[in-house]
Amino acid sequence: MKLNLGSGSKILDGYTNVDKYDYYKPDIVHDLENFPYPFEDNSIDEILLSHVLEHIGQSPDIFLEIIKEFYRICKNNSLIKIIVPHPRHDEFIADPTHVRPITILGLQLFDKDLNLEWEKQNGANTPLALINNVNFKVKNVKYNLDPNYVQKFKNNKIEKTQVDKDVKELNNVVKEIVIDWQVIKG
Repeated sequence: MKLNLGSGSKILDGYTNVDKYDYYKPDIVHDLENFPYPFEDNSIDEILLSHVLEHIGQSPDIFLEIIKEFYRICKNNSLIKIIVPHPRHDEFIADPTHVRPITILGLQLFDKDLNLEWEKQNGANTPLALINNVNFKVKNVKYNLDPNYVQKFKNNKIEKTQVDKDVKELNNVVKEIVIDWQVIKG
């Protein structure tokens, strides 16, 4: 089974569309901040979260429960596709319903291997995978650049090193981040 969580008006064929508002006529009406989710353990092959994760779990305790629910319902090697606005883009900053930035490092806090490595190095990163008994791996990351940023380069090739530098120093370079997050069990 494939889930489109927080589907809103983006009702997708081939997915079970879930939203807290009946207004959009999803397949299942459910608030993602209410637990447990209406799915069996180890029953989900894929989750799509398109511009959803930054809206839920304002309280750290609720956010961690959401992550644990994803882990509970997903099968081993399930893929969670996360699409979020970049935290240094106006579209993230301007929306008062955005309750937390979603970053690669933030998602890596739920990777057991990285947690163990950080512990060996006496790192300060919070070992959320170990504390919450979950394990996720960031498998792929794609940055969708803001069209206004791309326009600055006109017909010139945008060098990756320039983009990497600008992402660290400037706002409105990356419009959204697309992340493949894999569930690891066993």
